[in-house]
Amino acid sequence: MNQRTGIGSGHGKTIVVGEHHVMDGAAALVVGLKQFRTDVSLKRLGSDKEALAVCWQGEPLAPDVEADALQMLARACVLAGARGAIGVSVSSSVPIRRGLGSSAALSVAALRAAFALQQRGQPDSSELTVMARNVEEVVHGRSSGLDPAAACSTDAVLFQGGAVFRRVVPRGTALAAARWVLLDLGEGAPTRDAIATALAHRAAMSADELRLLTDSTTLAAMEAADALDVGDVDHLGRAMRRAASALVPLGVVNQRMADVMAAAVAAGALAVKQTGAGLGGTLIALCHTQDMARHVTETLAAQVAASWVLPIVAKETYR
Repeated sequence: MNQRTGIGSGHGKTIVVGEHHVMDGAAALVVGLKQFRTDVSLKRLGSDKEALAVCWQGEPLAPDVEADALQMLARACVLAGARGAIGVSVSSSVPIRRGLGSSAALSVAALRAAFALQQRGQPDSSELTVMARNVEEVVHGRSSGLDPAAACSTDAVLFQGGAVFRRVVPRGTALAAARWVLLDLGEGAPTRDAIATALAHRAAMSADELRLLTDSTTLAAMEAADALDVGDVDHLGRAMRRAASALVPLGVVNQRMADVMAAAVAAGALAVKQTGAGLGGTLIALCHTQDMARHVTETLAAQVAASWVLPIVAKETYR
């Protein structure tokens, strides 16, 4: 029996601009988070039984989450042509149901592992994004492909119409001093529920209302990308605030999210918004400095389940 092993990885993401409205054609800006990573190892088993035997390292998964993960793993294997009895080991630091792209990271990692198991050449990032979108749709319903695109890249990417059309490398001394702050509100609603809520609200809008929100989101995404490219923190904050305003009419910002966002701004954050589908999960805040980011996390410690302070600019791109 061939005991080949295939290994693949993917990582989390944070959406700076574009949740939900990307489905209506808006541009979105998303940043890959290499600090949050998922690794998948696939190994052929000594049986012809069509099954996946899973070992999930770390905290035990809730039954519904594990069932979703199994469906995605199985779909990834089918897309790569890996059939038969396959053992699966998954290790992940991407928080689940927090809006940080755990499903996309798993989809990308599983596909890479499945192609490696088959000893096939790895698909390029565009092909991988399309296939990972297919894997995500097994459990989420219609997917924009935004999260998989970020899970394949460590850059910031502008995304529209199902594809990446511009890659952005954040740079500049002001951005080097600034920080993202991720504020974890605890497990949010399943992504499919937040998507359904947003769809219902969009369906109740007029075409003009929806177009206004879509255009505003696209403008915010372009402004945010330009701000990252030239190192303008204040411009980035304005773009994030515009993006946050465009999400309120979709009904995905619940009262707890609104309260914590207001508290983060009061504590000194330049801008704060949801990242991901909403109805709980994670907020992303922008702070001018490491000290301000630390102050925000300390001030909000009693209101959040966890927080992370992350650099915006990689050291190798300081200038």
